Amino acid sequence: MRETDDVYYRLGLRLNEHQVKMLLVEPFFKILEEFYTPEQAEVGAKFPIGAFTVAELSKTYDQDEDALTEMLEAMADNGLIFVIKGKDGVRKYTLTQFVPGVVEYQLMRGRDTPKDRKVAKMLKDFMEGEMRDLMEAVFQDREMMKQMMPEPPARIITVEGELPQGTEIYSHERLSELIDKETCFSAATCYCRHHKHLVDDPCKIEGLPQHSCLLLGEAADYAIDRGFGNKITKEEAHEIVLLSEKAGLMHNVGNYSDRAFFVCNCCGCCCEFLGTAKRTQNNIMLEYANFVVVADQDSCSGCGDCIDRCQVEALSLVDEVISVDDNMCFGCGNCVSVCPTECLSMVRRATVVPPEAKERLSQMGLE
Repeated sequence: MRETDDVYYRLGLRLNEHQVKMLLVEPFFKILEEFYTPEQAEVGAKFPIGAFTVAELSKTYDQDEDALTEMLEAMADNGLIFVIKGKDGVRKYTLTQFVPGVVEYQLMRGRDTPKDRKVAKMLKDFMEGEMRDLMEAVFQDREMMKQMMPEPPARIITVEGELPQGTEIYSHERLSELIDKETCFSAATCYCRHHKHLVDDPCKIEGLPQHSCLLLGEAADYAIDRGFGNKITKEEAHEIVLLSEKAGLMHNVGNYSDRAFFVCNCCGCCCEFLGTAKRTQNNIMLEYANFVVVADQDSCSGCGDCIDRCQVEALSLVDEVISVDDNMCFGCGNCVSVCPTECLSMVRRATVVPPEAKERLSQMGLE
């Protein structure tokens, strides 16, 4: 156990002010040591909650503005500090949350260098070793789980073309509307798939867009400025969504009602969130969509096309007809589009309305 005055222990405490919390154990501290220098860890540990200008932060840290700017900009280049550009051009800095956030930025540029492979190996050991065992033990304790992660940080959103007719569909349930609200767009390499590539376990899905991770709004501004993603148009963002649906990927967005900030297009072989869902048989990391698939078993031919399409193994054949595991169906809707007998359809499961972004991202000063 580390001393409470250890800089990485204090950084861990500060990062746990964000929505998703990590256990303050040695595997976590070791990965922080890889990402943050001791000086950067000190900045992070002392970072006030919210977003601030350099002038404001110089008073907090009692440092010269130029020296502090140099430090913050270096951290921002590595995904450790998030930068928000105001309409007046003034930059505000905020501490990036660990996940989703810092971890993903480490490999989002899509490079394949010895350093990238080293980081990928460290992250694999971190996510699949002792830390996974500890976290999944927590996931089995509902009370402790709620302390670590009060709400899932992301949610699945149903393929728009498969939303049920004759049912009122709200704006937060339509990915097209969440995209259309924004004015800045970026496409990046999927962290999860690139991570798998770097540890020689490549994605099994064919026909994927080269850059399938979408960033919107302030997240896109930041990604473009720092080289994490490419600037694209709104039309190109919609096209990536359609290509991802064609490949059978699941749309995973920020768990807010009014903003998305990111659109991950996920596969079951690479996505850590989906992998956690399959291992734990619950939706701790990802909120269900408000829709679930139902089957008219009398119309089922037993072809199994939908089973191959499902990224979370929610479908199976029982007595040669399709069966749906409602607990594991996240409501993506991809199976419906490949059913040759149209025996599958989406129905409303819930009317959950997530909080607005400013409520869940207040720690980062995002609205």
